[in-house]
Amino acid sequence: MLFLQATAVGDPNNMVNAVINWFTQNGLDAVKKIVIGLIILYVGFRIIKFIRKSLAKAFEKRNLDATLRPVITSIVSIALKVMLILAVVNYIGIPTTSFIALLGAAGLAVGMALSGTIQNVAGGIIILIFRPFKLGDYIATQGMEGFVESMKIFSTVIRTWDNKLITLPNGTLSGGNVTNYSTMEQRRVNVTLEVAADKKVVIDKIEKDLLDIANRNEMTLKDPSTSVWVTIGPGTISFDLRAWCKGADYWTLLGYLQREVYNYNVKEELPCPYTVIGKYGN
Repeated sequence: MLFLQATAVGDPNNMVNAVINWFTQNGLDAVKKIVIGLIILYVGFRIIKFIRKSLAKAFEKRNLDATLRPVITSIVSIALKVMLILAVVNYIGIPTTSFIALLGAAGLAVGMALSGTIQNVAGGIIILIFRPFKLGDYIATQGMEGFVESMKIFSTVIRTWDNKLITLPNGTLSGGNVTNYSTMEQRRVNVTLEVAADKKVVIDKIEKDLLDIANRNEMTLKDPSTSVWVTIGPGTISFDLRAWCKGADYWTLLGYLQREVYNYNVKEELPCPYTVIGKYGN
């Protein structure tokens, strides 16, 4: 006969007394049920491990996003283990009400102590649901930039250009500004050339030359077309060269245009806008 004594919900002392009384009342039958329960736990954990591996393989075959695979399999595994443990405890005959209440009280205490960690978990769930970025994307956030190396439930790891790994807590990451440079297939490269406002400066010629520099590179897209935005200020003329390319070619084209525009400036001996030195001082 299963133990049916009333216990104060969530009271550890009453719960321990309930377990002791249950052992006293059930004797040898209790030992048998415990042995069978342990066997069920062992077999159940092996089955859950098999289910987790099977889920991982199924997700891989269905091309499920690599970010979601470990999270989903972990959640399923934990849920199945909790259900298995509760089922075994109930099979043995120990009332589960007190255990559940105790776990709830312990969970509340741990939750208050680990509020920052829980915030990171909530942030990780938000990131996984709304997907502001994915593995391999190049992002900028909190003054740092890099490729998304891994996404976990507590944190996200990015890899910088100089091959450093930076771990970002998901709590602050989900609540801050994130710039994703990899979302769009095309990106615009901007390179600015500033010259002094001088009679020798022929705006149309410089504009045409800059367009030729960009368009002769095969990475520059024809659509959208390359343009030059001219701004005439007090004593300076700015030529903003704007060329479009594929997202993967951005950094290569940027380096090319910066170098070629500099060489063009030197070759044409264009007047520098910052040559007035010492006019108002020593």
